[in-house]
Amino acid sequence: MSTLLIDRRNVSLDYEGQCLIVRHPELPTRSIPINRLQKVVCMHGVDLHTRVLGQCQSRGIDFITLNARHSDSSFAIHASHQQQARRRLVQYELNAQPEHALPIARRLVHLKLANGLRLLRRDADSLHIDMLGQLLQRVRRSPDADSLRGLEGSAQRILFAHWRRLLPESLGFEQRRRRPPPDPVNALLSLTYTLVYHEAIRQCLVFGLDSWLGFYHRLAHGRHSLACDLMEPLRPRIELWVVNLCREKLLDNRHFSNASGQCLLGKAGRELYYQQWYPMQQQWGRHLRRHAGVLARHLDSLPPQSPVEQAA
Repeated sequence: MSTLLIDRRNVSLDYEGQCLIVRHPELPTRSIPINRLQKVVCMHGVDLHTRVLGQCQSRGIDFITLNARHSDSSFAIHASHQQQARRRLVQYELNAQPEHALPIARRLVHLKLANGLRLLRRDADSLHIDMLGQLLQRVRRSPDADSLRGLEGSAQRILFAHWRRLLPESLGFEQRRRRPPPDPVNALLSLTYTLVYHEAIRQCLVFGLDSWLGFYHRLAHGRHSLACDLMEPLRPRIELWVVNLCREKLLDNRHFSNASGQCLLGKAGRELYYQQWYPMQQQWGRHLRRHAGVLARHLDSLPPQSPVEQAA
């Protein structure tokens, strides 16, 4: 086990004898060795002893709370895994120089489009393959960040058009909409992206990177932009996984409810969803870890830029 998922109300968490103790008034008490965990994810409010958070921080375990109805109220306490001052200093310097940040951003977008192209070829979608292939060639020559974002946005629309062809019409998916998600596909995309996003933050911290400061995603209030960068090459794989959940009818309209225009995955649906998600989180985590590691090694290979570092 690497992730402890709590999807019940009236749960309390405590720490005793190298274990997390999970208590519920209607269920037997569970004792989980804490050294088996990397993340604790709570879907509902949990009664929490503060020593649990202390143990999570000292052992490098992330504590994440997701709010399905109000995603802006979700929060996470991410453990600090390393302190790589020089690596972060180089990251700041590159970010402040658009001509140096652009090649990294181009590489991330190129990987995303290349992954998307491979997935489209599996379905022999010749129209979208040609369109995406042309955009892929143009990414390599993009002169600045704005043109790169325009190309990536066009590519994303092509991918969503392809996914829409594969999905049952009964699900009502027309385009990507987040706040609030109006249909089951958007609800699943939002939930999955949120889970992967927190894993991307974790991998930034593992490699001593500043998760707030991206090379492709601009600095934005409340957003870990580098974590979004690391997710970018993985997005086509995540989207296809969500599409396949619906294509194979593992999840359908019966598993969702709609309140005030917001589509929500119900309890039975979440149980089915997490059965499928558990094996994928390790695969996606490996991809994020590889991208973070490549970036960290790239930063380490660069010569010092700042006068202070040169003097040292």
